[in-house]
Amino acid sequence: MTQVETARYSRRARIFHWTTFALVVAAYVTINLRKAFERGSDARMLVVESHFLIGIAVLLVVLPRLAARLGERAPPIVPPLPRWMQRAGDATHVLLYAFLIVQPLLGIVARLATGRGIGLPFTDWAIPSFFGTHEHLAHTLESAHVWLGEAFYWVIGLHILAALFHLLVRRDNALQRMT
Repeated sequence: MTQVETARYSRRARIFHWTTFALVVAAYVTINLRKAFERGSDARMLVVESHFLIGIAVLLVVLPRLAARLGERAPPIVPPLPRWMQRAGDATHVLLYAFLIVQPLLGIVARLATGRGIGLPFTDWAIPSFFGTHEHLAHTLESAHVWLGEAFYWVIGLHILAALFHLLVRRDNALQRMT
């Protein structure tokens, strides 16, 4: 490929992308790791509180990432995609951003609705709950958070399969734009 064909996203966009990737992996690892520890144990509490903080970090990274993305054009894919592939890619990106915003918000509000704050690991500090206790709301939001987290494995898988399709089948520059 020539230099024109390998135009990349800006450094800022790539940092946002890979930071988001690392945080999402960390969120999934921590929530699954909690199962290795006994309920009520300090280790389990540390893992769960870390999961909450990672979720907050996802939100804090994704909001400026989305703002930057809206203000910056994506480098072209060479050779150009058929229209249906462009639309499928756009729809997948909308799903990715929606998840990256809604999922942390669901988790945060679900936790705060229990009346407990979000503890900061290795400290006695916590982000306090300003809702009071609303157990039914907390349970409903927690269920939605868990369901969305499980469903999102499919969207993540679709994103990875699309990247592999671009790399191995189409042999275009889609993947190189984010590296």
